[in-house]
Amino acid sequence: MTSPPDENDPLLSRFGISIPAVIIISFWVAQFSLLTAQRLLMEEDTGETEILIPRLIVTLGAIILSMLIHRLIRAQSNMPGSQRIAFVLLLAIGGALTHSLLNFGVFHLFMPEINRISFTWVSYSYAIIQWFWAYGAVSALLLAAVYGEELRDRERRLAEARALAHSAQMQALRYQLNPHFMFNTLNSIASLIASREPERAEQMVENLSDFLRAALSTDPSEDIALKRELALQSLYLAIEAVRFSDRLVVDMQVPTELENIKVPSLILQPLIENAIKHAVARSDGVTRLEIAARREARGVRIEVRNTLHSQATDNTRGEHIGLANVARRLSVRYGSDCAFRSGETPDRHYSVSFVIPDMTP
Repeated sequence: MTSPPDENDPLLSRFGISIPAVIIISFWVAQFSLLTAQRLLMEEDTGETEILIPRLIVTLGAIILSMLIHRLIRAQSNMPGSQRIAFVLLLAIGGALTHSLLNFGVFHLFMPEINRISFTWVSYSYAIIQWFWAYGAVSALLLAAVYGEELRDRERRLAEARALAHSAQMQALRYQLNPHFMFNTLNSIASLIASREPERAEQMVENLSDFLRAALSTDPSEDIALKRELALQSLYLAIEAVRFSDRLVVDMQVPTELENIKVPSLILQPLIENAIKHAVARSDGVTRLEIAARREARGVRIEVRNTLHSQATDNTRGEHIGLANVARRLSVRYGSDCAFRSGETPDRHYSVSFVIPDMTP
């Protein structure tokens, strides 16, 4: 089904008028006006007032006939282009023949004597040729309008398909909560209960509940303020702090003026989780986790970095699924301007950073 042809014209859509209707009415009103002006200039003997009524009836019939032609053109949306043009020519011929018969019949009804005297087969054939050019012109305009409708409809459906694909892709990249995190958290809760530490176990359950509630209630396609993103990550880090209270130090270095910049929701989650998994969990030493934001020429760079230890395996330096998903999500959201980068730094840290446009409200 094609979309309304006037969807891009708010003035027409306000009154429920389509572009083809405007074309048809304008064409035949102009035709009526020209014929009337021509007779006035020629100063024919027949009274112009007497001839206006049948001419008006014929014009209304032409408008209805043109509306029918438009519907027939639209109905052949699957017809190849060359065949469609031939079909429109046939419609123009049919329109000319029908209009000529209508014109003769209406004028014969109102002015039988004059119509009978002036009628000849030559004049009738000449009238058919004249009306063929008229219907050929209006049919060509209607075909162009229909092509415009179909093009806008295809563009709209393509835009909707792209939007749906983008949304599905964003959700797929966003909803990848690591099952290892859930297993480790539940195992830690079970260990705390077995060790008769109910208060710490209760705190961990509350932290997990708060984090899951906040994470799952966030729209995956939504951009949120950086301070809210950091609050969500604080809930996650509160869970990990119970597991690694003596081996994890968190340092957030975000200037106040950058707290309200817009970032994709939970974009930092896989980066922080990667640091916990590959640095904190695999080392007996203290890991310092830094989350920082700083302004650059192209926007705001956000960085998550952690200290490296000798116990860390080569996996710490690799590109993991979580990091790849973050890079992909940023690419989908911002294109190639996100400047995503990751790797080991000279001062024995593992760093992941990206740049986002400064969307401070």
